[in-house]
Amino acid sequence: MSSPDELPSKRTVMICEDEEDILDLYSSFIRGKFNVITALSGEACLSLYREERDRGRKVDILLLDHRLGDMLGDQVECKIKEMDDTKTILITAYEIDDTVLVDLRERECIIAEMEKPVSLPDLEKKIQQLLI
Repeated sequence: MSSPDELPSKRTVMICEDEEDILDLYSSFIRGKFNVITALSGEACLSLYREERDRGRKVDILLLDHRLGDMLGDQVECKIKEMDDTKTILITAYEIDDTVLVDLRERECIIAEMEKPVSLPDLEKKIQQLLI
């Protein structure tokens, strides 16, 4: 788990992924362009998110794995939606029922979804698009 690099001119991306190698890959790729906060579990993500919010710092984008070791991404993203208006990109290697995705979009818990394996340039492009 890590805090942002404290670069005020950069936007902040939080990454929640329970596979450490994937977490490191995403983080390394975007770290030069964004402040990055990482979490290895849903509970850690929620805790770090609350800490950032309580410190008055905004998380602009949340990259969220759907199947975390301790909970589903659905639970995390909707709890974060209750706290703030952070844009969430749901990332999954598994098929998610279309009705679940429609529900998550309608409730504005997620703004986009991507399937693993994720192309890193496509991931950066999606983040940039959502920050406009």
